[in-house]
Amino acid sequence: MQTQTINRYSWLWLLVILSFFLHKPILRIFFIFDYQESIQTIGHTYGIDPHLLGAVIFVESRFDPAAKSKKGAVGLMQIMPTTGEWVAHQLGWKDFRLEDLVDPVKNLELGCWYLAYLKKYFNGNEVAALAAYNAGHRYVQDWIDTKVWEGDLVKIENIPFVETKKYLFQINAIRKIYRYLYPDLTLNSA
Repeated sequence: MQTQTINRYSWLWLLVILSFFLHKPILRIFFIFDYQESIQTIGHTYGIDPHLLGAVIFVESRFDPAAKSKKGAVGLMQIMPTTGEWVAHQLGWKDFRLEDLVDPVKNLELGCWYLAYLKKYFNGNEVAALAAYNAGHRYVQDWIDTKVWEGDLVKIENIPFVETKKYLFQINAIRKIYRYLYPDLTLNSA
């Protein structure tokens, strides 16, 4: 009887030890991070943390370049066609086509530029920029102007849109997970 108990505990300890050493590879199966080189390069160009970009892409499309939302947003960063066209014009692209939104690198370029634009619009406030990426900059500006929301994660419950609250929570959590699982990705090395 005592031998069986020891064997049971041996397997348990073996499982605990294996989990300790293998938890990152296992978690990387669930928290994929495709297009790392492009994300790092484009993020560096626009001053956006690659872990943040990865989190946005994970939440928006689960890294599916052909993803399309019910509202019509397309690609990795779920860009609306009108936004994509406007951003492409701002970038000086002369031959923008809607098909560019399903091209992973072009979508990353458009989405990253737009996120950097929103960050600049909100005076460097990354949280407000992310809220605007989800809800639209006019709504977020109104929330901040009318003191409904301060533009930070502290009073996230004051955001009127449930989807935007969940979006910010998910982005923040997944960004932390990506920092843990992919520590070699940095803004400075590209």
